[in-house]
Amino acid sequence: MLQTAAETLGFEKLIVIPSCIPPHKLAGKLASGTQRLEMCRLAFGKDPRCEVSAIELERSGKSYTVDTLNEIKKIYPDDELYFIIGSDMLRTFQQWVRWEEILSLAKICAASRENGYRPDWSAYTPEQRERFVFIDAEPLEVSSTELRSGQKADLIDPDVARYIKENNLYDDGLSEYRKILEEKLDDYRLDHSECVSECAAVLAEKYGADPEKARLAGLMHDVMKNASAQEHFSYMNNISAVELNNPKVWHQISGEGFLRENKIITDEEILGAVRWHTTGKADMTLLEKIVYVADFISADRKYSDVAVVRRLAETSLEQAMLYTTRYTINKLAGNDMLIHPATVECYNDMLLQKGQVK
Repeated sequence: MLQTAAETLGFEKLIVIPSCIPPHKLAGKLASGTQRLEMCRLAFGKDPRCEVSAIELERSGKSYTVDTLNEIKKIYPDDELYFIIGSDMLRTFQQWVRWEEILSLAKICAASRENGYRPDWSAYTPEQRERFVFIDAEPLEVSSTELRSGQKADLIDPDVARYIKENNLYDDGLSEYRKILEEKLDDYRLDHSECVSECAAVLAEKYGADPEKARLAGLMHDVMKNASAQEHFSYMNNISAVELNNPKVWHQISGEGFLRENKIITDEEILGAVRWHTTGKADMTLLEKIVYVADFISADRKYSDVAVVRRLAETSLEQAMLYTTRYTINKLAGNDMLIHPATVECYNDMLLQKGQVK
């Protein structure tokens, strides 16, 4: 993306800045700032135009783009600045801290992250639209989660790959569980599982649950998502008529059964998180709430309200769950689809917990 932008617009200098603490991520199983700085140097140091800057690491605290651009503008007051992002970030740009000030400091150079993407500028004034440049590049559809998990090793710079191996980065001890998933899930669902795992660990750290349990529960929550009906029924016992006629909830029931019966996971807290991650229920444990919410807000999610739910999850799991259960009930009812009683009970429970009963 950086090379394409530089070649298209003829940049004289490129500044690569590893973030200290991105506002949309908390420290899960991330590499340290020092390690990420070194990996950036290894990856970009071969290009004489590139400077790898520790400006955000040295500033510490949460990293807001507007603060970084203000610092860079002081260093290069007479130069035109461009801030290079993936096109996926355009969807939430107006939610960034002081986004209008960002546009005054730098032009936004967005490069495609998905095939066929065309930006929607309708929410911006003509003057603001002039501050955006769209680079129609051939997208490389890969997530950072895939790279960290080793799924796309051929895309990693050899020097960086060697550094990762020498420093044993990103090894979370879950490789045996991933082997099980690789046999049962398609590529899309594998990526989703990794994203939920990472998000669940972040939420666990924020709300005081066990991050390692959250990481494992998030990873395995959809273990039976691609299973056949026959496989589902082999692990489901005493299901209700609503469950029998609602295939969308089968995987949470059969998932728990598969993990329990094969003794893959014996921890009841993790099994409960797998069991209720789709429908929710009343009186959910903290870990169950975390995996439920992580499934809604993981990095791969792109539904229209995802930014709202992510914002709610920053301050309250219960508020996020109230919003999502309402969203789910309205969507299912609007399409004359069955609603699992546990989802209604979850909604009522969230209303009672938040004191919002009218």
